[in-house]
Amino acid sequence: MVKPAKMSLWALALAMPLLAAGVAALKPRAQPQSLPDTFWTDRRAAARIEARLTHPEADRYRSRAPAGGCPVPAEPMPLGPLARMEAQQDWGGIAAAYALEGEWNQAASFLERTPGSPERDSDLAAVALARGDHERALRLLDGALTAKPNLTQALWNRALVFREMGLTLRASALFEEVAKRNEQGWGREAHAQALALREATLERQRQWKAARDATLALMEDPKAPLPMDAARQMPGTVRGIFYDVVRAAASKERAQSLLPLAKELDRLHGGSVLTDYVQRVAKRDFSRRSTLAQQYAESLRAGHGVPDALLDRARLSGDDDIYLGALLRGRSNATRDLQDTLARIQKTNDPWFADIAERDQARKEILEGAWWKAEQRYFGALQRCRETTVSVRCLDLERRLAMFYGDMQRVSEAEQHAKQLWAGARQLREWDLELNALEILSHVARSRNDLGSARAYLEEWMARGASVSCYWPHVQLAHLHYQDLRPEAARRELELAAACSDNPMEPMFGATLAELTRTSSGSEDAAWMRAISAKMLAGPVVTKSDQVYERYLEGRFLLEQDRSQGEAFLRDTITRADALPRGDALARESWALAYSSLATDAGRAGEFPKVVTLMAAQLGTPVPTRCALAASVHAERTVLVALGPKGEVKGHYDASRKVAFAHADSSRLVPDALRQTLASCERVDVLAWAPIFGRTDLLPAELAWSFRLGRVSGPRPAPAATRRLVVAGVETPSLLQLPRLPTWTPDAEPGSAPPDVLSGSDATPSRVLARMADATEIEIHAHGITDPTLSGASLVVLSPEVNGRYALTADVVREHRLTGAPTVFLAACSAGRTTALQSTEPFSLPAAFIDSGARAVLASTVDIPDAAGRFFDGVRRRIHSGVPAAIALRDERQAWLSRDARAGWTRAVLLVENAE
Repeated sequence: MVKPAKMSLWALALAMPLLAAGVAALKPRAQPQSLPDTFWTDRRAAARIEARLTHPEADRYRSRAPAGGCPVPAEPMPLGPLARMEAQQDWGGIAAAYALEGEWNQAASFLERTPGSPERDSDLAAVALARGDHERALRLLDGALTAKPNLTQALWNRALVFREMGLTLRASALFEEVAKRNEQGWGREAHAQALALREATLERQRQWKAARDATLALMEDPKAPLPMDAARQMPGTVRGIFYDVVRAAASKERAQSLLPLAKELDRLHGGSVLTDYVQRVAKRDFSRRSTLAQQYAESLRAGHGVPDALLDRARLSGDDDIYLGALLRGRSNATRDLQDTLARIQKTNDPWFADIAERDQARKEILEGAWWKAEQRYFGALQRCRETTVSVRCLDLERRLAMFYGDMQRVSEAEQHAKQLWAGARQLREWDLELNALEILSHVARSRNDLGSARAYLEEWMARGASVSCYWPHVQLAHLHYQDLRPEAARRELELAAACSDNPMEPMFGATLAELTRTSSGSEDAAWMRAISAKMLAGPVVTKSDQVYERYLEGRFLLEQDRSQGEAFLRDTITRADALPRGDALARESWALAYSSLATDAGRAGEFPKVVTLMAAQLGTPVPTRCALAASVHAERTVLVALGPKGEVKGHYDASRKVAFAHADSSRLVPDALRQTLASCERVDVLAWAPIFGRTDLLPAELAWSFRLGRVSGPRPAPAATRRLVVAGVETPSLLQLPRLPTWTPDAEPGSAPPDVLSGSDATPSRVLARMADATEIEIHAHGITDPTLSGASLVVLSPEVNGRYALTADVVREHRLTGAPTVFLAACSAGRTTALQSTEPFSLPAAFIDSGARAVLASTVDIPDAAGRFFDGVRRRIHSGVPAAIALRDERQAWLSRDARAGWTRAVLLVENAE
């Protein structure tokens, strides 16, 4: 069929006498008719797309400037030629014809019918670009260009993606590569695009640097002209430096000479704050202030923090502006000096400093663990900032929010604010903030497994910031290539990083090196690893977690050189990490990576029972003897071990994965031979750590299975002690802008006590946690927040406390003991998702509930419909009747699927059980 709208073109043709003759083209053995000479000419003439297509006729160069400067509506496409292409099964031609018209949905449906090839991927990338899906476009184009580097259409389309992402210097370089191929028409346009993008980008840099240098010159040369034009073009850049210029003024006359610039900035931003400030400074006693101002200026020239002695003198002198400047630059004691900073900022009554006050208070709240207060503070400050004229200060708040959410692994929100920063920095021509944004965007993209975008942002940073650092982008790219299973590219970048003069030989270099030795080795690898280990253990402050991580890196490296010694180091890593608090992220990461290294290495050696023992030890659960699957992934390596109903062992090891596990189809991870081993089991226990933990398609939906984690901590509560807690009707915080969920009213059950219901404003985190303590069943019907690309630990949104706290998170749940050994039902959208790139913990809510004493947890790993409450209630009733949780879930799911084809989401319900 030509159109996926379930109507064949032949059905249309039968209604159109003019196309009746085309029916003959479908008769068997008939010679297909050629297309009219004008078909492709007309398509190209009407084309309004920038992307290039690989169909030869569609890729002939055409000018896209509409006649008269106004868009010309596309003519209806003639159906006869399309029907003839259908008869020839020329799906690529039909797709190209639709794509030229901008009918991307139609084009995509036909491209999906064509065989896989670099050309197909390039065309599908054009579709993704038109839809704004830059992540998919880059992934397709990277694959196409890897397979066929000379595919010019893919190179052009990649340049377009970079341009749309704002990565203009890299886009310019890619267009220049196209231009060098001297294709008719395309070469000339590619060169014009490259030149325009490069010049526009570098002009922003020149303007920013000129404004910055001209303002800084005022501190060096009293005769330097006031940068009035720069102030008009880039008032934010000039104003940011102007405060230091005034602080460094060593005489009354010098201060007064700055008044014209102060007045111009006030005119641009509104008010008279700067004029009043300069006039106040000019009235100060410079017989005392002059020396202080000179010392302050000298500390700025040195590029270091302000010395404590100068800070003390400034405080005692009464020159509050110098003291505030010193406080803002001396960040080592930011928490101790917070009240002084806030007091001085309040006295200035200057909106420029308002966000700094909020920022510093938010930092303190984060350190105290009250992140929800910091979140509200940042949002309030951003809203107020947007009502002022000092736009550049709002960008700093966007930066802080992006970093804040990134640290919390709330990657969607982090990306949103990072993109606001990126767009605003370019609009205001704040070059240094553009570099900040690129760095943050790269980290955020990596966190959500979009490694292609992460590389793209880094490449743009390299094109702009080569003078800032040689080493940093190369080692970051090396690690990204390793994560994306491109060891050759990772090795190239690592060697470039090693050659940089600013190479500090830090742990990320060591982590990448230790992994790459599996597939390739260099003559200097051992020397590099020794240098990194020595540096990690020789610093002025070496923490125990640093020591654990160093031990892991050395063990990981040695495992490929001397297996027994490498194993010993990795087991020592585990022992040392176990002795440290679980909240020590670096030690926990070392612990998890040591386990996955040992497990996959045992698989490589064919020691499959050892794999099961290692996985059980990692999960803190008894070693199973039958009906179990142990699974571990470490980069390109996978090991799986199935234990059949009679304890028979079947193992599988594979080291050939070419796609990062985050993008792998885990439904095909377990080979058929292992599935057959498990097929006759009544139910199967799965032993797996991140990133496999949480993958609900690991085994077939027809099989009853669950993830195992931890040990049961007490006897099952007696039936008389059963207590059911239901959380529903939550009033979510307005700042999250979440829709109200339908009211959920639990059904009464004969012979059972009525459920304990928390709803409305009563459903706060503290009340929910208190009521959960001795509950034997817990149901939570609420919104879940997580990143849509399987990144970030989930949280459930509850009603806010008086202090603003609203989230039920995994870390908070882990701090509370659940003495009733409850079965937990998380009927929240995506509450079961885990952090895909994080190997430290399966840090989802289900794992946290198990750690706290829950017997079993059910949660969805995808967004769920309103009817999900009934599904979870059905599972609960089956469990009540005595059916094991895994079988209850399987049976209820099969019942729903048999009744409603739209119930596919039930396959994504996760079950985690404690060992009994």
